[in-house]
Amino acid sequence: MSHSTTASIQLIVNCLSPEFAPDLLESLNTEAWEDMAVTAIALGLAPLLHWRLTQADVTPPPLAMAKLAVTRQAHTKRNEAIGQQLTELLAAFARQKIDVLVLKGALLAAAAYPEAALRPMNDIDLLFRVEDLPRVGPVLESLGYRGKHKSAEQGPGITKHLSTYRREGRQGDTPNPYLSAGGERMIEPHGSLEESWFGLKVDITPGVWTRAVPVSLGGQPAYRLSTSDMMLHLTVHAAFHVIMGASVFVQLYDIGRVIETWPAELNWPEIISLTRQAEAQAFVFAGLYWAKTLYGAAIPETSLAALEKECSPDLAAYIRGLDAPGIFKRTQHPPLTTVPQRLRRGLLDRQEAARWAGSLGEKWQIWQTALAFHKTDTANLLKKGLKAHG
Repeated sequence: MSHSTTASIQLIVNCLSPEFAPDLLESLNTEAWEDMAVTAIALGLAPLLHWRLTQADVTPPPLAMAKLAVTRQAHTKRNEAIGQQLTELLAAFARQKIDVLVLKGALLAAAAYPEAALRPMNDIDLLFRVEDLPRVGPVLESLGYRGKHKSAEQGPGITKHLSTYRREGRQGDTPNPYLSAGGERMIEPHGSLEESWFGLKVDITPGVWTRAVPVSLGGQPAYRLSTSDMMLHLTVHAAFHVIMGASVFVQLYDIGRVIETWPAELNWPEIISLTRQAEAQAFVFAGLYWAKTLYGAAIPETSLAALEKECSPDLAAYIRGLDAPGIFKRTQHPPLTTVPQRLRRGLLDRQEAARWAGSLGEKWQIWQTALAFHKTDTANLLKKGLKAHG
């Protein structure tokens, strides 16, 4: 990671924090501004950065400002289309009397941000009651979606959704979720909120439907997580993004937006109690700590301290040691183009997952997945390659 990238990341998160001081940007030259704009686009933070600079009456050099403005405009168009797509989905499920709980960006863009374009997203995550899942696929297929299905035994063992749905010929232009403004978003129907990665598992699902809050989105009925459950979901999800090496800067900003949007519903004793029930202390501590240190999210020190006490000292130190550039480095990986690269990445993924395991038994469960090579994505690619050349 270059010095300019490190500096750009730190400047971006500083701009998005409550203590943002515009005068710190006065010494930036044109090249630094352009590096900052390009980095913000790659991280999914360009719309937010443009919004914050405009609010503070800060005008970057023309090219950097144009890049940020065009990206914000593109996400305005894209999120309007996603909103229409979500409305169509909710209406279809309502006709079939299927309850839908809207998760993450699809909810937060509409409910927790000053404007929807400020929260980029790449898919629409929906939670369904387990007993309704068999009826979800047919509803999506009636709207023209086609599903892809994967066994929970395959690859890293993700279980919260085993199917994804997309309408053919209507996808976005690029695989990067923050660089494509066109196309419809993929639908991910969830039966649970369990995060899992090579045997490392945290499940916060129990009780979420009992505590769910009815909402209206696009004039259609839906549900959202209670604020306490949402805090657990966002923090655990963000921690798993870091563990998996996936971009996480937008997800960490979400945490502060929830705190600002529903302050009267924040119940920190309940959040900590639910965290303990899910045995998710390290993951929730990580998400809260990073949201506070990067963006100044209003998280009580007493709550952070209570969770940190229940983490292993080594893991707590590791979490505290990841600043914004460190998180960026952890969540950026070059494409895997060879089998040796994939094998090495698989070992590194398991090593990171094992770092977060709470016991020797859990660590063994993670490393045991490496012994089932026939279930890995790498093994599947090798089989396909052999068939293609056979």
